[in-house]
Amino acid sequence: MIFIGLLFGAALALVAASFWKELVDWIKRVVEKVREVVAKVVAGVKIFVRKVGEAIKEIAKNYSQDEQGRWHETIVTREVNESDVPQEIRDKMKRSRGSDVDVTKELELQLEG
Repeated sequence: MIFIGLLFGAALALVAASFWKELVDWIKRVVEKVREVVAKVVAGVKIFVRKVGEAIKEIAKNYSQDEQGRWHETIVTREVNESDVPQEIRDKMKRSRGSDVDVTKELELQLEG
C-alpha cells in the first residue's frame, strides 16, 4: 500500500516537473518572439492560467517600453491539456471561478529550486 502511494506521488511529481519545464521553454520562445516583434527588450513577464470550457490556456503577458517611455503589453496564449497541469494549479483555477490565476510566483520558485 505504501509502495502504491509512493508511485502515485512520484507520478504527480513528474507531471508537475514536466509542466514547469514546458512552461519555461515556452516562455523563453515567447519572450524571444516578442523581442523580435516589438524590437525592444522585454522588461517583465507575468504568467497566468485560465480554464476556458474544457481547455486550459497559459497566458504570458510581456511588458516592454518604447523610446517615448510608454509601456506596452503583449499577450501570448496557448492551450494545454488539463492532465498536464499540476493538481495544485487546477485546484487554484477551481477556486478562482473563471478568473485568471497568476502562477508567476510558482514559476519563480520552480526556477530557483
